[in-house]
Amino acid sequence: MRYWRTFFLILGMVALLMILSVSALYSLFFVNQVAILPLSDCRPLFIFKPETVEYCSEIYLMDTILLSFRYTTTYLALIAAGGFIYMLFQLFRRQND
Repeated sequence: MRYWRTFFLILGMVALLMILSVSALYSLFFVNQVAILPLSDCRPLFIFKPETVEYCSEIYLMDTILLSFRYTTTYLALIAAGGFIYMLFQLFRRQND
């Protein structure tokens, strides 16, 4: 019975890792689309950017992080990462018992 629990724990970890990778890449794809927008469209998205910006590709890292939280896939990626870390701790705890 112990082996089945470990098997399903690893299976859940693989599923969460796939969800994490797909949702994180999806969010990153849409955040990186800001770099190709016209300047008039991307300027309202900037928070920590001076008014002397000439190109949308000059976005700060903090702006990209805050912009990524507009998409629900970012929250899905964070939940999947938390679940993966929790299952990883459970797996190591069961190995030591």
